Amino acid sequence: MELLLALKDSIESDARMTAKQKKAWIDHLVTARKEFYNRWVKEDVHRAMFASFEEEAQQLLEKYLDEVEASLDHRQVTDPITGETRPADERFLRSVEEKIKVSDSGKMSFRQEVVRKAMVAFKTGEKFKLVSHARMREAIEQYLFEERRDVLRLVTSTARPDDDARQKISVVQQRLVSEYGYDEHSAKEALSYVTTLLAQE
Repeated sequence: MELLLALKDSIESDARMTAKQKKAWIDHLVTARKEFYNRWVKEDVHRAMFASFEEEAQQLLEKYLDEVEASLDHRQVTDPITGETRPADERFLRSVEEKIKVSDSGKMSFRQEVVRKAMVAFKTGEKFKLVSHARMREAIEQYLFEERRDVLRLVTSTARPDDDARQKISVVQQRLVSEYGYDEHSAKEALSYVTTLLAQE
């Protein structure tokens, strides 16, 4: 982020560039921040916050597949807890799909594509995982992030954190360092930055 700000300052103070050129380059920096940096840092902090992220994401993918197969086959789903049958959970399916802008008119072809890839994995004796489908991975990760947004905001936005919140923040920072390649300073900066992003949403 400091690098992006330094680039912005140097563009603004460059006398060789016209106002139009400066605006174009600064727009590129804004896009880089929004499309790459913001999402990248948020995802790192989110994963560091929830240790079982990969496991939960895989379970969510399997739930999505179960619901999609039921939807495509027009069959009922049996609730594993109550044993009751119900139609496929269309609201859940759309809430995942909308994370990657799958339109209502395009949902059937997207679902068929996912099921096809899952069948190919099954036939070759492999488990269908998030890495098997890039768009599905993005959808699931964003869905989980949205689901945990309030918890993340609560832990990272406390002005004077109590011992419990301080402990949670420390665990996240240490996980950013040990598992995601951050140093102590950048881990604190990342948490602080994500707090700012969440406050704006």
